[in-house]
Amino acid sequence: MKKLLAAFLAVLILAGCCGCGVTIRTPHLEPSGKDENGEWIFDKEVIIGRVAPLTGSLSSFGEGTPDVEQQAIDAVNRSGGIVLDGRRCRLVMITEDSGSSTKVAQAAAERLINKGASMILAAHVADTVSPVSSVCEREGVPCIAVDAPTDAWVTNGPYENSWLTHFNTEAEILCFLDAWESVETNRRIGLVTANDIEGIEMATFIEDFAAKKGYEVMDPGRYTPGLGRFYSMVLALKKSECDIILGVMEQPDFIDFWQECRRQDYKPKVCTVAKACIFASSIEALGNSANGLVSEVWWNEDFPYTSSITGQTCSGFANTYRRSAGITVDEAIPPTIAHKHANVEIACDILRRAGSLDLEKIRAAAASTDLDTIVGHIAFNDDKVSLMNCVTGQWQKNEDGDIELKIVLNTQLPRVETTSAITELIGWEEEEER
Repeated sequence: MKKLLAAFLAVLILAGCCGCGVTIRTPHLEPSGKDENGEWIFDKEVIIGRVAPLTGSLSSFGEGTPDVEQQAIDAVNRSGGIVLDGRRCRLVMITEDSGSSTKVAQAAAERLINKGASMILAAHVADTVSPVSSVCEREGVPCIAVDAPTDAWVTNGPYENSWLTHFNTEAEILCFLDAWESVETNRRIGLVTANDIEGIEMATFIEDFAAKKGYEVMDPGRYTPGLGRFYSMVLALKKSECDIILGVMEQPDFIDFWQECRRQDYKPKVCTVAKACIFASSIEALGNSANGLVSEVWWNEDFPYTSSITGQTCSGFANTYRRSAGITVDEAIPPTIAHKHANVEIACDILRRAGSLDLEKIRAAAASTDLDTIVGHIAFNDDKVSLMNCVTGQWQKNEDGDIELKIVLNTQLPRVETTSAITELIGWEEEEER
């Protein structure tokens, strides 16, 4: 009798073919298995929304989206999707562009929810993650986020439906402190931050932190992103003889700032600027003047982690990205790609353990998260945060004359091997000598 019923249902589900190599069938109480061809039979589709900056000043962060996330989603579906409320579910991802704008990010999250998204994934800086989380809190939709300073995000809490994985401002500045302590300076810091969420957070944090560590901060005030007006700021930093630059800047702003430093022949001994300096495209735009710039490093292909979805190591994952993106082994890959993959890892792990789209069950599953991912171990605290660590990188010229990122200090992550020693900033010195 059961075999007859199964055959009858197999005929009925033909009308539910989704046209993409899987079948959606009429829901019933037991999750479906595979058809006679070995393909999974799904009872329903669950929409996962994705918000990321694909255009605008933060578009470097968006590089690789939606392909990286979709590859992770596809891997989950190939393994049978996720069983929710007794039904085997195929995940479908819909992506919206934040346009590098808080208002557009908020509108993007609202559109995804209106399209039926049961969960939202958000990534790449506080100006994307914070407005998306706010919408999800209001609408009662779970939000799984990565890649934004956690303390800047927590400021807009408390959260009931949102969870974030990344490092905080302290971890970021501690990796910069390692660089400051490794180079002889006058211990005078010039602060360069915008009047945005992350800039204000860093400016607030650094005052007491620097004093406790024996550093003096020269703060010329916040700048407005996108205006490219750094003449007065650089002049003030130069007059104050700041040996150290500390900042968090979007890529176009940092390029403008650093070019102004060169025009005024202001070259600090250490330049530690978050966000902009993690990207090879920033370095390429600056040429030799980038030689010696310091950046935080939160992931690269040599990190000792493994994907919970594919089982790939960081290097294996990086090579897969290279093949899909059509780039060579010698080309730098965006440091953000692993967090895109991890965003899907975390979301799927929570959904699997919740076994339901019920918000209370999702909250309980998120609270008990204990997961090893491509970016490290994930476990959320009472603030809905999984705190990560980072190491210190420096852009250095190699034997071929190319500037590449080296791991120079690893205090927070000793398992990550250093690949070079830190040096004082070289900058445009070489060109002047010629």
